[in-house]
Amino acid sequence: MRSSDFDKLFTRDPTSSASPYPPASLAERLLDSMDVRAEAFAICRIARDAALVIPAISDLKIMYVLEGTMHLSVDGNEPLVAPAGSIVLLPKNLARTLAGQESVSQTYSAQEVMHMGIHNLMYLDACAGGEYEIRVLCGRIRIGFANDFDTFDGLVRPISAKPDNDVFVRSAFEAMLDESRFRTAGSQALANTLMKACLVELLRHDLDQLHRPGSTPSILLKPGVGRSVIAILSQPSTTHTVASLANAACMSRSAFAKAFVETTGTTPIEFVTRARLAKARDLIAATKGSIASIATAVGFASRSHFSLRFRERYGEDPTAYRKRTRQKADPTSNGPPTALAADRQS
Repeated sequence: MRSSDFDKLFTRDPTSSASPYPPASLAERLLDSMDVRAEAFAICRIARDAALVIPAISDLKIMYVLEGTMHLSVDGNEPLVAPAGSIVLLPKNLARTLAGQESVSQTYSAQEVMHMGIHNLMYLDACAGGEYEIRVLCGRIRIGFANDFDTFDGLVRPISAKPDNDVFVRSAFEAMLDESRFRTAGSQALANTLMKACLVELLRHDLDQLHRPGSTPSILLKPGVGRSVIAILSQPSTTHTVASLANAACMSRSAFAKAFVETTGTTPIEFVTRARLAKARDLIAATKGSIASIATAVGFASRSHFSLRFRERYGEDPTAYRKRTRQKADPTSNGPPTALAADRQS
């Protein structure tokens, strides 16, 4: 992350008495702590005179324009034009329309044109006879600092940019698509890492756009809450209290508690519990440590209490979770064709 970019956005303006943005060092740590998960991909293929209408869904979507120029309309927002090489992060719960130009002669609904292609990749084809000019890779993602706390829940406007580092971004999206179609050991971890890198490229390309209300993660607008979140995530097993976290935030207890709930949607102590459970879930899946030792390591006083909260949070006992995750098949593939080349054949 370029420090000069963060300085431009997040450091205090010397001409103003206050700034809502956190210092560059805190922004770096917050973005570094983000948990980015790539969950599904699809290819949208659109004719120049056609439009594809996609209904509102409760997930964040990220789009990368592979070919052509996409004309995008999102409910409640000004139309957006995204040329090839653009990344677009779309808010939750808003319908959107992808088109080849401003005025179209044909409109397709996603439900009508959705179909499964080779290697179990979903396609949405808004093109009669298979002729298209715009090709867009769409991904469903989750972005959070702790499980189920989505950093971008408050996003109401699309964030769009055509990064300068286009070669890297295109290669990263192609690799993510390949990993989603030809899964091997480590595919999910690699896809998550690449998706986070692309998201950082998007956010740093034109950080000035994040000054607009509704176009920035709310946690970046509240440095005190950000500092407390970093304190929790860096040491989840520590005995955190509202008072100690308010002190880390340099805020009064009442002001801190109110701001924390407004930003994260949960109380500070419940966030601590969720952070501990998320850390424990990772350890259960990735290590051979006993459930009791993991519970202690993340800050729970007893295994029974830990197991109860784990079951409440994830719907199954920690032991059952470990067994299920280790029983997942891990298919291999010997020298598969690249996903984008295969896309041409579907």
